[in-house]
Amino acid sequence: MLSGIVLIITGEKECSVPQVIAHLQSIGQPYFRLDTDSFFDRRTRLALSLHSDVVTGSIQCSTCEIDLSLIKSVWCRRPKNVCAAWMEGVMERQFVEDEVSSSLWSLYTSLGMVFWMNHPLRARYLLEHNKLLQMKIAASAGLTVPDTIITNDAHRLIRFCEDHGGGIAVKAVRSRIFQEEGGAVGIYTNKISTGYLKKHIADITLAPVMAQEYVKKEIELRITVVGHSIFTCAIHSQDSARTKDDWRRYDFSRVKHEPCELPSTTKNQLLAFMKKCGLTFGAIDMILTPAGEYVFLEVNPSGQFGWIENLTGLPISESIAKTLSAPPLNE
Repeated sequence: MLSGIVLIITGEKECSVPQVIAHLQSIGQPYFRLDTDSFFDRRTRLALSLHSDVVTGSIQCSTCEIDLSLIKSVWCRRPKNVCAAWMEGVMERQFVEDEVSSSLWSLYTSLGMVFWMNHPLRARYLLEHNKLLQMKIAASAGLTVPDTIITNDAHRLIRFCEDHGGGIAVKAVRSRIFQEEGGAVGIYTNKISTGYLKKHIADITLAPVMAQEYVKKEIELRITVVGHSIFTCAIHSQDSARTKDDWRRYDFSRVKHEPCELPSTTKNQLLAFMKKCGLTFGAIDMILTPAGEYVFLEVNPSGQFGWIENLTGLPISESIAKTLSAPPLNE
C-alpha cells in the first residue's frame, strides 16, 4: 500500500538517508525530506492549525509542499540542530533558532496516528544514552544482562571489581566522539583491574563511571531491528588484539563480519524488548559467550547500519523503506 507520504526528518549530511530514499523511489513511494539544519536554506515554511483537538497544516520547502494529513509514517533519522548562521545578532539568532526548534517539536508531538521510526520522545529523550534503563527493560523481556554499577564512589567501584574476579569492563555512561586536531577520538570500553582503580581513586570521584562484570566473548553481535525484522551481524572481535574489548576500535582487515541467525527464543525476547521500549528501529549490541549464552549490552535507537550493510549485504536500507511504506499494524 503506497498511498500516503513518508516524512523523513534528518540532517543534510546524514549518510544513511540516500540509500533508503533510493529504495523508496524504486517502489514509487512518495516522501518529503525535512533537513532540520537546512530549514532556512531550503526556505522551509511550516503551518500548524488547531481546531478543537485536531491539528492540521502543511510543510513547504523550495521544491514541494505536503499536507500533514497525508503523512502515514515518519523516519526520524538523526536530525541536527536548527542553525540560523546568517543572522549576526547573537540574541536574535538564538531566539529564531529556539522558535523554529520549538515549532518543530510541536509538529512531532501533534501529528495524528502515524507510524514512527522512532519518535524522539522515547528514542532520544528517554532511551538514548540511558544504558541502565535499557538493560532493566531488556532483563524484563527475558534477556541476560551483565551486573552493572554506575558510581563515582571509588571504594564501591573497587569492591565491585573485587567481587567480579579483579577485572571489569569500564565504559562511559554517555558515548561520545570528540573532534580533535588530527581526527575524531572516541571513548571505548576497557578492561580494568582492581590495581588500576586503586591508583586512580581521585579520577574516579570526578564523575560517575559505568562498570560491568567482564563478559567473555566468543563473538560480538550487531543486531539491527527494523519493525518486525531482525538482521544479525557476527563480529569476530576476538581475532584482533585491537578489538577484543571493544569492536568499535575497528580492524576490518583482521575482524570478519558476517550474517548469522539468532535462536528463535532470543529473537522473540528482542522483539519484546523493542515493544517495551516503544522502538521500531534499533541497533543492538550483544555478546555470544564461549558457553553459548547471549548477553545484551545496549541499544542505539539511531545507530548506524550502513557499514554493516556494506560488509554483509544484509538488506537493512530496503527493509527500512518497505516498513515505512507499509507500516506494521498496531505500532
